[in-house]
Amino acid sequence: MTDLAPIADKLANAIRLLASDKDGEVVAAWRAIIRTLRGIGADIHDVADCIKHSGNGALNDHEMQEIYDAGVKAGIQQAQRTPRHNALVPQFPPARDMAMYCYRNLAELRSEWEIEFVTNMASLTRVRPLSVKQQALLEKIYIKLGGKV
Repeated sequence: MTDLAPIADKLANAIRLLASDKDGEVVAAWRAIIRTLRGIGADIHDVADCIKHSGNGALNDHEMQEIYDAGVKAGIQQAQRTPRHNALVPQFPPARDMAMYCYRNLAELRSEWEIEFVTNMASLTRVRPLSVKQQALLEKIYIKLGGKV
């Protein structure tokens, strides 16, 4: 059976014209239907087969392909919007581990403020989580001292 999907709209419009009460419009519609079918290598038997098989609720190959393609496209778009947990995204170690790494490498720091900050973080990370600002500063010093992400 020939796939009539590419000409379905044109064919449907011509078939509706067959209901006209003017003989000239009916003949013109019939000729348009035949011309449209021949344009894709089909004939009236293909239309009859399409009507005969349309009642079973099954989708034709063209419709199934469209649905499949739309699903694949939606899946790709969702995957691009969703962060992947297993992706190679740099991740810092826990604050406690970074603080202890920095404390072990305290001698490499030149700034008194950084030395005091790292000393405070080494004890503070044992009792409570850091603020966002403290975390960012600790990460900066950790990287400066050669810590691995």
